[in-house]
Amino acid sequence: MAFDEIMEEIEIGKYLKPEQTSNTGRPGYNRVNMLKTILFGFMDTGYVSLRELEDRCKVNIRYMYLMDNQTPSYRAFGYFINDELLDSVERIFQAVMQYIQNVDAVDLQHLYIDGSKFEANANKYSWVWKRGTEKSRYRLYEKITALLKDMNNDLQSTGIRIETSTEYAPEYLHEAAKQYTSLLQLDETQFVHGRGHHKSIGQRHYEKLMEKFQQLYGFYPKYPVADAGYGSFNNYLYCQEHGMEKYMKFPMYKKETHDENLQSCRNILLTARM
Repeated sequence: MAFDEIMEEIEIGKYLKPEQTSNTGRPGYNRVNMLKTILFGFMDTGYVSLRELEDRCKVNIRYMYLMDNQTPSYRAFGYFINDELLDSVERIFQAVMQYIQNVDAVDLQHLYIDGSKFEANANKYSWVWKRGTEKSRYRLYEKITALLKDMNNDLQSTGIRIETSTEYAPEYLHEAAKQYTSLLQLDETQFVHGRGHHKSIGQRHYEKLMEKFQQLYGFYPKYPVADAGYGSFNNYLYCQEHGMEKYMKFPMYKKETHDENLQSCRNILLTARM
């Protein structure tokens, strides 16, 4: 199945914690299969009920395939999520998005915005998601600030520090990462990966910063395309401050350009008659 192939391509197992070996007790479930099954549950229905996961592994052939016919209880799924996934969910999401972007040539730089707020279902409006999106964005900003402070501790001997802020543009993080590697003389080609390798503090900080950089492309597209309702001075200023091109027409754009073209045509006709 396509989902299983994607999980293998991104090496989903590397996002799990190192497995603890024990000679006592009952053998555990296959951890990679558990992770695949939980992620498939989210993709399949948009949410995961642990009891529904337990039932699907017994009767749904797709879940049975992913679990190799093992049937974990809802408690086993709950323990697995708490013990294995809480620290790696964002990295898994980023890896899947990067895979889709590379393989299917998905363009994440253009965002088309429509101000319509009507849906078929009563009392459901598209703008209700704005608050959750903003909370997520500012939580990311807080994590970036904490990371930059840790990186500044590494740079104390150089006498140079990376400035922190309440908001960050992707380009700023990219430049900060370049400055950090240059000052500490880090060579990306010498970075180690995989289990059994000890990463230096510099490598860990650099990789975390690049993860945040990739996540900010999810918040700020390069080309936000919208109608004239979004073409205000504040929106233009916001785009400029966050590295986005100003692709919104101003409210009087059609009238002004139409009037200019109309007047040009009139001038041409008058000149021709003379």
